[in-house]
Amino acid sequence: MNNLFDILKRNPFEVPPTYESLVGNFKGLYSRRINRQHRLVYRILEEEKIIIIVGMWIHYEF
Repeated sequence: MNNLFDILKRNPFEVPPTYESLVGNFKGLYSRRINRQHRLVYRILEEEKIIIIVGMWIHYEF
């Protein structure tokens, strides 16, 4: 987990690990794998340089 936070702090668009730009009701959100089952879902406010964690340890169930 801490590694994902470090990556997001450094550059939220950095790969690897890959990220997904979500669609539909989740448009504007991004997702990265925590493990095989769970995701870290976040929003990026680029101008403000803020990352908002929307959910963790979920699979798009919010």
